[in-house]
Amino acid sequence: MLSLLPLRASTSLRTSFVRSLSTTPSLFADTPSPSTGNGGGIKVPITLIASLRKIHPVPLAQAREALERSNLDLKSAIDYLQSASSSNAEKKAAKVSGRSTNEGVIAISLLGGKRVGMVQLGCETDFVARNQVFLKTARGVAETTAFLDVPGSEEDDSHHKISATASAANNAQEQAQDTKTQTAIHDPILEFPTESLLSAPLIFLPQQSSSDSPTPIPTSDPQTIRQTLLSSLSQTGENLKLLRAVSFAAPFPSSPTVRFVPGAYAHGGPSDKEGKVGGIVVLSVTSLDAEKPIASMIHGPGGDVLEKDLGDFARTVARQVVGFPTKAVEKGEGTAVEDEEALYEQPFMMFNGDDRKVKDVLDAWGKEKGVVVKVVGIRRWAVGDDLGSAEAEKEATA
Repeated sequence: MLSLLPLRASTSLRTSFVRSLSTTPSLFADTPSPSTGNGGGIKVPITLIASLRKIHPVPLAQAREALERSNLDLKSAIDYLQSASSSNAEKKAAKVSGRSTNEGVIAISLLGGKRVGMVQLGCETDFVARNQVFLKTARGVAETTAFLDVPGSEEDDSHHKISATASAANNAQEQAQDTKTQTAIHDPILEFPTESLLSAPLIFLPQQSSSDSPTPIPTSDPQTIRQTLLSSLSQTGENLKLLRAVSFAAPFPSSPTVRFVPGAYAHGGPSDKEGKVGGIVVLSVTSLDAEKPIASMIHGPGGDVLEKDLGDFARTVARQVVGFPTKAVEKGEGTAVEDEEALYEQPFMMFNGDDRKVKDVLDAWGKEKGVVVKVVGIRRWAVGDDLGSAEAEKEATA
């Protein structure tokens, strides 16, 4: 009797176990593998995730989700991420919009020796000001500023015109001595309205382009500057703001009697195109020989050398403007500036350490080249400037 007890107990246990299996078949049901995605979704190849993150840098989980939602279609995944990023960036921009943007960079773009643009892009910290995403954005905005015409500028090009007295000068001595005519030229550097610029498409140009009219680098995803700033904000996490912008474009067609040459320089950054301080200048150049206008000199024998020398000299003048606390071209009525703040009164230290005044070096250098060189426009900006005094600065440089 005792020997039968284990057998009956074992039989009872087996019966109970089999009965439980019949009522809970889900114990042996297939469970989704972690590698097949959420809820049994399609498996996302790691190579596709890598390709997406190379085009649109996002966290790995976010890239996987985008590919799952787009059925592994790369273009659709990019569209999904951009839509999500834009929405998130706008929310983030609203949150940080009240933060101060006392740091940043001055970015400059000089195109073909004919056009120049300078912008100040602000951010919150010096750490982001040195970030490559931020600097690339600043470069693109500067290139766009240089490439585009200021809205409305085509309707009023008086800033490019030289007085009839200079163009009708009968001899070299009269033209060289007629400095009043030269200084009467309106400031040719124009303020570029930031609202207009924010609505413009971002333009990236080939690096080291020597063309007078460089062709923008084509992009499959054109964005406005406002959209680009939002995208950069989502990556940097800081408030980014386009604080100010200016540009100059040489008149086209150019005058046979005067040539306008822009120069640019930035200091305190990764290159001479971005820095904590930036400056641009515009030189007017006329011929010393009334019988041989500047256009004939530029397009005649040795003209390419003269044009290069003028471009290099304009850059040197821009370096001088940046290196000193320059506020005006020269001292005069209505410009309350000290000697060191007036460009013409400064020792031209950036010209091979020359201790002569800038105006004297310009005169001597010009005679050596057979031309008359005058500075007709300057701008010097620094991160940390009191932007409330920008209008006063403009009056001083005019």
